[in-house]
Amino acid sequence: MSLGAVVVAVLGMSVQAVRGNRTVSVQRSALTIHDAALDDAFYHCIDVQTRSLIAPGEPVLLRDDLGDLVTLLKGVGSWVTIANPPSTAVARISLRNNVAGQRACLGTVVVATYAKPQDGVRVRVGSGSSVAGKGPPPAPPL
Repeated sequence: MSLGAVVVAVLGMSVQAVRGNRTVSVQRSALTIHDAALDDAFYHCIDVQTRSLIAPGEPVLLRDDLGDLVTLLKGVGSWVTIANPPSTAVARISLRNNVAGQRACLGTVVVATYAKPQDGVRVRVGSGSSVAGKGPPPAPPL
């Protein structure tokens, strides 16, 4: 191996080491840790609100725009049962955004629209958890 190839290899490894150190530093910063905790709290809130509306194993439809559908899947995708065929759904689960008040997850609540009214109610809003604030959780650093 030539001296030039060794120099290039050592230089490349050094640059990558510096980049790796910066990546770890960003991930350990107070702001990143706070944002990650807020993100966890938001999706936990969505999960708790959904569980207040339906039980695991009950077939549901997830209906929303693409962004809210992704949010729902991140919050409840690990346990919710998707109705197949759709006619077997107990409820349609969706998100309602820009909600003011103390019972929202950063301004978002989970809404269930039942195929058959439950105790005379066809539409219910999730409960049991909230995260103060407005807007979606912050995006993670790239």
